[in-house]
Amino acid sequence: MTTVLLVVAGYVLGSMPWGYWLVLLVKHEDIRRRGSGNIGGTNVWRAYGWRLGLPVVVLDTAKGFAPALAGVLLVSDLAGVLAGAAAMLGHWRPLFLKWQRGGKMVATCGGAFLGVAPVIGGVGAVVWIVVFVVWRYASLASMLAAASRSCACSGVTSE
Repeated sequence: MTTVLLVVAGYVLGSMPWGYWLVLLVKHEDIRRRGSGNIGGTNVWRAYGWRLGLPVVVLDTAKGFAPALAGVLLVSDLAGVLAGAAAMLGHWRPLFLKWQRGGKMVATCGGAFLGVAPVIGGVGAVVWIVVFVVWRYASLASMLAAASRSCACSGVTSE
């Protein structure tokens, strides 16, 4: 029963469209009408700069991290994975935007990884930050961070 509650809480937390809400609060505009039409941190950063983009990235990461970590600490690793996945699903199709298109789940997925597997998530986060700072492409940073997590995971064996 606790796992079910964590999954539901993960979805609700993931459904909080921080990019949409912050842009609406500060700029009185709908971020879905700018750039890619996405509510995530990358589109907010591109459209309005780092002062709005950075808080969105942090909040989108936290909404994946919190339910995943809670699941791991309160129930099991599997519960953490399920709660983190539910947060990602919520970010993709947010309840608070009537299940319309949300974000691409990159930051939320990174947060979930940090909550479930801190070392692997940390490697991915460092790779993402370095690649983004050097080349300024969030998509490239996202792909290389995902690949680094895969490489980090493949080195882990259970014997």
